[in-house]
Amino acid sequence: MKKILTALPLALLAACASQPSTGPAAGDTASAAATADSSGWQSLRAKYMDCVKEKADDNLSSKGQSKDVANAALAACQSDLNAMHDAFRSYLDGQMSSSHGKNSARQAAARVTADTRDKARNYLVRYVERERYASRLN
Repeated sequence: MKKILTALPLALLAACASQPSTGPAAGDTASAAATADSSGWQSLRAKYMDCVKEKADDNLSSKGQSKDVANAALAACQSDLNAMHDAFRSYLDGQMSSSHGKNSARQAAARVTADTRDKARNYLVRYVERERYASRLN
């Protein structure tokens, strides 16, 4: 998570530095477009997290270990993760004008995707363990 918090501001700072200024009106339009693009990949990330939780819920009663249930849920939702990755990369590519900036966008998208997958895996393992424990108590 610390990597995301470090990498994202740096990527956005690089994006701002590589954009030519075209005046206040164009800046407002660009800002609105950037906000729309930003919320697009973020909503896809939320959709991915909802998908993995739903898939884990479907397999709570299976006899596999918690990490196996989590990995199955991650695999079932891979297409949602790919869509988030593509949207985030497109968002960053739109902010970059240099080839160096586009390379940084590729790297940032890969990091955010890997971090999202890792965060989902860690959450799901604990979630499955907690839900199974709670179901034994009832």
